Amino acid sequence: MILQHIYDIATICATHGIETAIISPGSRSAALTLAFVRHPKIETKVIPDERSAAFIAMGIAQQQKKPVALICTSGSAAYNYAPAIAEAFYQEVPLLILTADRPPEWTNQYDGQTIQQSNIYGKHVLASYDFPVEVNHNDAKWHCNRIVNEAIGTCTNHQGPVHINVPIREPFYPDSNELVSFPQVRVITTTPIHGAIDRMDWIDLGNKWQKHQKKAIVIGQMPSSKALHSALYRFAEKAGIPIIADVIANQHDLPGVIHNQDSFLNPQLNTTHKGLAPTLLITIGKSLISKNLKLYLRNNPPQEHWHISSSEKLNDSLQHLTELIKIEPEIFFSEFTHYVGGKGSFSYLNQWQKANHTIEELRTEFFKMRRFSEFQAFNSVIHSVPDKAKLHFANSMAIRYANIIGTPKNKQLEVFANRGTSGIDGSNSTAVGVALSQKLPVVLFTGDMAFFYDRNAFWHNYNLKNLRIIVFNNHGGGIFRMIDGPKRQPELEEYFETKQKLNAENTANDFGFEYHSCSNQKDLKECLQTFFESSKNAKIIEIQTNSERNTEVLMEYKKTTLDAFKA
Repeated sequence: MILQHIYDIATICATHGIETAIISPGSRSAALTLAFVRHPKIETKVIPDERSAAFIAMGIAQQQKKPVALICTSGSAAYNYAPAIAEAFYQEVPLLILTADRPPEWTNQYDGQTIQQSNIYGKHVLASYDFPVEVNHNDAKWHCNRIVNEAIGTCTNHQGPVHINVPIREPFYPDSNELVSFPQVRVITTTPIHGAIDRMDWIDLGNKWQKHQKKAIVIGQMPSSKALHSALYRFAEKAGIPIIADVIANQHDLPGVIHNQDSFLNPQLNTTHKGLAPTLLITIGKSLISKNLKLYLRNNPPQEHWHISSSEKLNDSLQHLTELIKIEPEIFFSEFTHYVGGKGSFSYLNQWQKANHTIEELRTEFFKMRRFSEFQAFNSVIHSVPDKAKLHFANSMAIRYANIIGTPKNKQLEVFANRGTSGIDGSNSTAVGVALSQKLPVVLFTGDMAFFYDRNAFWHNYNLKNLRIIVFNNHGGGIFRMIDGPKRQPELEEYFETKQKLNAENTANDFGFEYHSCSNQKDLKECLQTFFESSKNAKIIEIQTNSERNTEVLMEYKKTTLDAFKA
């Protein structure tokens, strides 16, 4: 039978501008599936593995900058969404999760595929709703409509995942002679009002600004934004202060931008770099990759620390926050440019730029004379990526190498990484979502553990011809060999590094990807000559390296940078 209240969900979603739904097969969710598949304004994709499906949806939502619907059946299927939902929560990516459920009277009755699904995602969603089971009464129909409208409004205006649990009674399959219709339904829109700062408050902030000689901006993870980049560019030109940006900040070409902080802010150089500490620190964005930067700012606290964000979350990760200014960063810097007066201390900016330049020169020379390793290979690949590519860095070493090396200055590249929870579980899938959402080249940098963990990202029937994957295979979790604690333990290889013998060739064959393997600089150079050219399928380069050598080379690099500043 046609469950019209379920079909109305799809109509409300489409009217609110939701264009894409990711569906995992199931029976209890049949009505939800058919409602979205049959709606003329919604594109649907089938991803069998719910964990992959949710990360793929997140990748698409990042690109579309609007909610993507996720649909699954009842039971453990819903739990498989959880890692991606947590990631989306901390990255503030909008997802509308629709889980089919058994009627509540069957919970805890040992009925198949029946678990406790109400509030299943806990505090990692902005809101959680339960649909009524009985929907014949007009009040119940009104309730269903209100829930969907409210959920989409929350998801869109506050940017994050929202869950609707939908209990469905049998029968839920339509008869062959039943006509499907999508009548007009009530849609409730929300008009966001961006908070404004009073002129006197601007003047007060400007007066505070003028009291400080050492001022700096630090940018954590942020999506690419032309409006923010333009505002920051004008601000930087006028203020003349250092802007320190992680690779995931997507602000690579600002005037005087500092991107080598991870290399020169070694804790052993705290005394040497004491003079770099700002007395006024302005931060925007979410997580910072650079542990060295975080430790430096925690150990050298500013007199004032302003965080600029419209989010409801209080980000005090540097432990010295003095003022939360609730406004969109692009609005703040556009307006505050009028209140900063002349340029800041040239000598202070010069100190940061000198340290930054020292690292750039040192790194160039370092790569000329070192043995082949994943560090060197990573440098070669990242400087070979095509202009306007979308780069996704898996967690562990891939994102760390990216933050140390940075992206080429002469290319417009957009960077993504799952740094909300920093897990390895959905890197492939998120990159697949990005690739499915547009035609630009998408390049995934990943280690072997993250790659093999998420192979089901490719288990579907959609072409990924714009996806390029670089797998750095050191046959284990090489990062544990670089962390002081694990590397000193006799159980390192088995219980931390987790040695494995897999290679990516079988995965490439399973899914029809082009495959290349290399284990030295010469072979890698040859592979890269054609790797980014157009093709009918995705491509993989697997770079085989030795974990012990990788560790030695990275330690040599860190020692070289340390010695340069000690001298």
